[in-house]
Amino acid sequence: MRLRLFLSLLAIVIPAFADSPVGFSSQVDASDERRPIELSIWYPSADGPSSIFGGNAVFEGVYASPNASVKEGEFPLVVVSHGGLRSSKNSGAWLGAGLARAGFVAVEVNAPRPASAAMAVNEIWQRPRDMNRTIDLMLGDQRWAEHVDHGRIFVVGFALGGTAALAVSGAEIDVERYLQACAADGIEAPDCEWYKAHNIALDQADPGELGQSRQDRRVKAAVAIDPEYLAAFSDGGMASAAPMLLMSLGGQERQMAEPPQVERLTIQEADRFDAFATCTESGPQILREERGDVALCGASPEARERHHARMVSAILAFVANYP
Repeated sequence: MRLRLFLSLLAIVIPAFADSPVGFSSQVDASDERRPIELSIWYPSADGPSSIFGGNAVFEGVYASPNASVKEGEFPLVVVSHGGLRSSKNSGAWLGAGLARAGFVAVEVNAPRPASAAMAVNEIWQRPRDMNRTIDLMLGDQRWAEHVDHGRIFVVGFALGGTAALAVSGAEIDVERYLQACAADGIEAPDCEWYKAHNIALDQADPGELGQSRQDRRVKAAVAIDPEYLAAFSDGGMASAAPMLLMSLGGQERQMAEPPQVERLTIQEADRFDAFATCTESGPQILREERGDVALCGASPEARERHHARMVSAILAFVANYP
């Protein structure tokens, strides 16, 4: 599997993505009053970029043309779930725009940030359900449905979003393993200390929802970048899972029960913060003043952009195997 992925990567000049202008659209679905979600939609457009989207005081945004017309044709759909429990909206704007430039319709799911640790403990099953719901919304909206190749639907996630992507592709959480995750090495469950500080245990998640399968058979393949809780996935019941790419940013590869079609890629020179956007010039100072982690900004903007290009290229190479 590794050889096939490596040969595919060689076929792509990094970072020479297709040079399609990028359109951007945002829409809110409030059909579930308890959990409205906002979709940030990046797509190939005939119009040149004119505005910056997805940025804030710390992180750079990306150029796109707001509500531009969609380029003629059908394009693969990628649903993106980025970041952990406390990530800001549009943390994956760089990824969505990069995929759109390469000829994909990329939709980042922005759900409400949990108001408390007690609410956050349910994100383990809420995130994959958000991805299922997003596919429904895109295919049920005529504006997008006519431009989506219904046979090429993929999911990509980072951190807890990566866990969600695996669940949607057919990997199943073993409830007992998950409930013990905070008793194991914290590298797999980075929020354990936060939960502990708020007197929240994993067994406070909704037990009826936690054990349900979130597999969406419309999904052809999944990419998980540094997914959390890998050790909690079940050894059995994965024969029907879609193909998966597990991407590790630096360090050691996480382990999980592997379905028949799994590929792995480690970018040793990167770290997990490189899945975030490039920082603004004032970003590091803002983080210092707010007692945040300056490592979020990485070694340099140039290095982060190289890592972004490598990640997007790896995703493109992987999904190209599933036409």
